[in-house]
Amino acid sequence: MIGYIERHTRIQGEGILPRDVLVWLPPGYGSPPGQRYPVLYMQDGQNIFEEGNSLSGLSWRTDETAGRLMLEGRIRKAIIVALYNTEDRQEEYGDTEKGRAYMRFVVEKVKTVIDGAYRTVSGRHGTFVMGSSIGALISFLLVWNHPEVFSAAACLSPAFVYGGNNVIPLVQEYRGPRKEIRLYFDNGTVGLDRELQEGCDEMIEALQEKGFVLGRDVEWYLDEGAEHSEAAWSRRLWRPLRFLLGKT
Repeated sequence: MIGYIERHTRIQGEGILPRDVLVWLPPGYGSPPGQRYPVLYMQDGQNIFEEGNSLSGLSWRTDETAGRLMLEGRIRKAIIVALYNTEDRQEEYGDTEKGRAYMRFVVEKVKTVIDGAYRTVSGRHGTFVMGSSIGALISFLLVWNHPEVFSAAACLSPAFVYGGNNVIPLVQEYRGPRKEIRLYFDNGTVGLDRELQEGCDEMIEALQEKGFVLGRDVEWYLDEGAEHSEAAWSRRLWRPLRFLLGKT
């Protein structure tokens, strides 16, 4: 384990099930005393750090990858908040009533707790979100619906069009000014990730029609031979971390 993890147990949000929230503090947190840290909020918190908590038996080993990149000076030191999912994951991570309740929970409850307890950069330019699969879907919805809170999202193997999900029209039908957000997308080429490719392509096309520029506002990476799994996301985690937290 690199860094240090604190657990907040059974945080309750209105209209959704309570859940644990893990807070990873980077190496050297609090030194110097006046330093403040950007915050990355990640979905499916059981899978983010320790394999003993992971639902699949594998984790992203985010503490190791993020900690190494921070110690090497390749990304900014940041706090990482991992929100557990629940048995209502499918509904909470979609454009549904429970999904909207979950977004309010993240924005109004969890962020308030984190900003009150830790040395955060609380503004939008220091606040990011990440997830995979439908966790990527809700991460996109968070940054799209709350650009005043989040400035960027990383969506790994995003399920933009899959099953009952299709959030492409949300972008296509948007008529306001271009949102000041940055987006990272990636996907593999095997199994479910291959099926999700079309939705990723459609999302990028819809964003470009709204003024987003691939290579500037939007980054996309194709991971040849990668499947839809914690192991694959762990291997390429450095890419979205560099996108979100890379030093300029």
